[in-house]
Amino acid sequence: MKNIDDLKKRIAAELEDYNIYFSPESVPKNINFPVAWKNFGFVDGKHSRIPDAWGLFADHLPWVTSWLDKCVLGTFLAVSDKPYLLYVYCEDDELNFYIGGVPIEDSIWSGKLAYLNGDLKRFYCNLHDGFGFYIGCTMGPSRTEDFVFIEDLCDETIPGLPSLVGFFSSGAGDYLALELTLSANEAYIWWHEKPEFPDKNIDMWAVMDTWMSIFLENSDSNDSMYA
Repeated sequence: MKNIDDLKKRIAAELEDYNIYFSPESVPKNINFPVAWKNFGFVDGKHSRIPDAWGLFADHLPWVTSWLDKCVLGTFLAVSDKPYLLYVYCEDDELNFYIGGVPIEDSIWSGKLAYLNGDLKRFYCNLHDGFGFYIGCTMGPSRTEDFVFIEDLCDETIPGLPSLVGFFSSGAGDYLALELTLSANEAYIWWHEKPEFPDKNIDMWAVMDTWMSIFLENSDSNDSMYA
């Protein structure tokens, strides 16, 4: 079994820019965080440390859902300018982290957010405002503050290019994007090396699941937490 005290020290050392809380009881009363995160902590085989809202997306993100169950060592509250839920995992015994932001209140949707609907909006409202690798929050749904208009990434105007907003960065310049005038289920892959030819009519959730699986496929099993 992994040494919990050693893990705590390693996590805190890796994330010096955050205050890390390893149990709900350790969080100061002046720090507010979503009730849905209240069961955070190290996995122990007895309690789920993953927010229940992930169950809403199990059919959309089957690989990610399995990863959460089989690879995540625990979830913890990480506070910098705002609170995040930290998902800790290892790759070749090296610590790595995904972070999830506080869900967005339904009453404040506007601007680049106003066009979102369906299950993608439900993800941002019920689960996380962004879920990605802790450096830059890439390789997952972006934080809304990091949504980008694709035309702003183009060196010149491209006739016929739809009005797209990127909401999922590959970390290598490519984006999953939505067309502003259509529903959230109308998605594109915008490739930075062929900006005039985005892929369209794609299965948005399947691509999200696949892209995250490529990034996370070498994650270690969390079996050592139970041994």
